[in-house]
Amino acid sequence: MILQAEAERVRKTLNAARQRVAPAFEWYPYDSLANAERLDRLLGASPLDVLGEPATSPILDIGCADGDLSLLLDSLGFPVTAIDHASTNHNGMRGIRALREALGSSIRILEADIDSQFTLPDERFRLAVFFGILYHLKNPFHALERLAKSCDYCVLSTRVARRFPDATPIPAENPLAYLLAADELNRDNSNYWIFNEAGLRRLLTRAHWEVVEFFTIGDTQTSDPVSPQHDERAYCLLRSHYGLANVQLLEGWHQLEDTGWRWVARRFAIRCDQHRTSVTVAGFLPPEVFTITGPVGLAIKANGTELRSERLAEAGDWTFTRKLPEQGSDGLILEFTADKALPPTDSDDRELALIVASIDLL
Repeated sequence: MILQAEAERVRKTLNAARQRVAPAFEWYPYDSLANAERLDRLLGASPLDVLGEPATSPILDIGCADGDLSLLLDSLGFPVTAIDHASTNHNGMRGIRALREALGSSIRILEADIDSQFTLPDERFRLAVFFGILYHLKNPFHALERLAKSCDYCVLSTRVARRFPDATPIPAENPLAYLLAADELNRDNSNYWIFNEAGLRRLLTRAHWEVVEFFTIGDTQTSDPVSPQHDERAYCLLRSHYGLANVQLLEGWHQLEDTGWRWVARRFAIRCDQHRTSVTVAGFLPPEVFTITGPVGLAIKANGTELRSERLAEAGDWTFTRKLPEQGSDGLILEFTADKALPPTDSDDRELALIVASIDLL
C-alpha cells in the first residue's frame, strides 16, 4: 500500500467534489494530502503493521481541516473518526461535512477542543493522525497523554527549532521549549510551544509514547521558532506504552491505574510477536509491600530459557535490562516469578507483588 499514490487519485475526486459543492465558505487553503508522502516514510515497507487491517482498525484524524486525510483513509476501507474544533477550524467544519455528503462517505465527524479536558469515543483506536496540531496547544502534555490512553499508534508532526529567535543556539542536549508571544509566529495567537528535538522526545516519553521513527524536514541546521525561512518540522511514528499497551499481557496483570502502571501478581507474563534482542523492565516496590516481604527476588524466563534473576533489595523505583535469546517464528513469551507477594485480604482480593510501569523491547 503506497498512500502517496492513492492520495493522487483521491485528490482528483476531492477537487471534483469541491467544484460541485460551490460553497458559500472558503475551503481550507493548504494541501493536507501532501502529508501522504510523509506517512509513507513513517510507516515504511510494511504499513499494515501499523495501520492494521482495513475495516477492523479504527483511525482518528485530529485537527482534520476539510478532512482530506480522513477521506483518503476512508477510501482505503479504514473506519475513520475526524475531530476538529469548529471555532478554530478554517470554515467552522462546513468543508468536511460538505465533502462527506458529496462523496457519500461514512467517516464520523466529532467536534472537540483538544486543548481542554476533551473526551474520545469509548473505543480503542489503532492510529491517531496528529499533524500540525501540537504547537497550537496550550496543554500539549494533556493531549498526548489522553491519546496514549486510547490509541495504539500515533503519527505526529510539529514545528521544532535549533536556535532562539535572536539566532542563539538552543542547547541540543537539553530538553527545552520556547513559548511564543501572541504575535510572534505568523501573527497567530494560537501558536504556543516550539520544542527542540530533545524537548519533544522528552515530552513524548513522559506522555507514555515510544518513538519508533523520527525525521525532520525544512531548515535542519538553523531553524528557529518564528521565521518562515527557518521552519523545521519533526515527523514521528509513536507507539503507546500507556498501560503497557506495547506488549501483549498474559497472566498475572491487575487493572490499569490512572497513571498507566499496573500491579502484578507473583507470576506474570507477556508476549511479543516480533523478534527482540533485549528487554528493559521498570517499576516500583512500594514501602508497604517491602515492610512485610523484605527484598523480593524476580526469576525471568524467555521462551522457557532462564535469564539472570533480579533482586529488588529495597523499596522504591527499580529497573533492569536483559539480553534475549534467539527467537523462532512463534515470537517471544517472557515469564516473571516473584518469590514473595502480599496475599489477598478481605478488602482486596488481589495478590500483590510489584508495580510494573513499563516494559521496553528492543
